[in-house]
Amino acid sequence: MSRSTGKSSRPLAFVIDDEPQVAGALKMMLKAEGCEAVSFSSGPAALDALKSTLPNFVLLDLVLPDMDGIEVLRRLRELAPDLPVMMVSGRGTIGAAVDAIKLGAFDFLEKPIDQQRLRTALQRSLETTRLRHEVRVLRAEQAEQYQMLGGSKAMDQVRDLINRAAPTTASVLITGESGVGKELVARAIHLQSPRRAEAFVALNCAAIPRELIESELFGHVRGAFTGADSARAGKLEQADGGTLFLDEIADMIPA
Repeated sequence: MSRSTGKSSRPLAFVIDDEPQVAGALKMMLKAEGCEAVSFSSGPAALDALKSTLPNFVLLDLVLPDMDGIEVLRRLRELAPDLPVMMVSGRGTIGAAVDAIKLGAFDFLEKPIDQQRLRTALQRSLETTRLRHEVRVLRAEQAEQYQMLGGSKAMDQVRDLINRAAPTTASVLITGESGVGKELVARAIHLQSPRRAEAFVALNCAAIPRELIESELFGHVRGAFTGADSARAGKLEQADGGTLFLDEIADMIPA
């Protein structure tokens, strides 16, 4: 699947609405915002087109023939999890909006759609798509940078231990002399774990003065001590949901 707008570099939108007049109006509004737009009168037709062309975002009517908008949204999420989908409805209810957001809808717009409201939603969706792409690129670069090389029996054993530890929620103690690659192992565990989408935070315990280690780990509020001019999140909070790597933990004071 490729994201393509043909010869144009303008963002591509799929408009899924069974009312020709509404679809036409949405396409005109999108054109005014500098977007290309292709309309579909049913969910299955749009889903079939998605197999070959990935748009930048989708405007999806809640009420459709054959397959309602919620079911189309569910299938869109399966085919393209990161694709921004904005639900559109003239019969919008709080319940429908909540259901759509729970399934991953980016936004919910009520008919008649205001041009400024649409412009804001488009800008947010395109910025989100750009940021997600940057994150994927950075993660790929990071994975390559910290790739573990070597095919010896000892390295195979290390990889086996990593594969066994990564899916668990257990704390892991990594030992070895300086320079053997303890952080590489920690990052490999993180990248293969269910936490890989969240942050990997490293803290060199040996480099933190003992009077500051508590603040580094748990953070502090403004005015907590001399020099605390603003609130600061600790490493534990920064790594919440991800992985905290305590490098040289043996140098940390017992207290």
